[in-house]
Amino acid sequence: MRLLNFLAGIAALIGATCSAQASVYNFTIDSVDYDVVGQITTNGNLVTSISGQVTGLLNASITGLGDQPNIFYTSDNVFNPSVPYVSNDGVLFSAGGFFFNVYSVANGPTFQYYISTNQFGNDYFTNPLFNPGSLIVGGTIAAVPELSTWIMMLVGFAGISLVGSARAAKWRLLPGLGQRMKA
Repeated sequence: MRLLNFLAGIAALIGATCSAQASVYNFTIDSVDYDVVGQITTNGNLVTSISGQVTGLLNASITGLGDQPNIFYTSDNVFNPSVPYVSNDGVLFSAGGFFFNVYSVANGPTFQYYISTNQFGNDYFTNPLFNPGSLIVGGTIAAVPELSTWIMMLVGFAGISLVGSARAAKWRLLPGLGQRMKA
């Protein structure tokens, strides 16, 4: 029993030191021209970092969040894990030396999502991949469990295992009788 109390104390200490400072999400975006797989970190609803890979018309690693390169991108880097995932202004990031903006547009009571890029020139008025961008046809988002969650789960499994093995050790079979008796 002392061991269980010790493990519970260690788990509480680790849980306290690994308190949640941010939320991490794995995401995939499937559009007509680009696919993006990566991970974002948020503080509240503000995206603080992004990493991953863009494939399709460009194959490049995401190098980070972008600043507004011109008046046509008005991203606010605000993310909400419930629908809609991004605000109308969207999340702006860079990959392969180009900017990408994932944003939403209200279409009646629903939203359409686009990934816009300046990969093929900065002509906002004539480049359809810049305005409105490539229509997003699917995607997923999933929260990543924090380190403290994994540690607490492992300590819990270890505790269950210890309790089970301690109870099993108290019982043994009587020789030749096949009956159990308390040791």
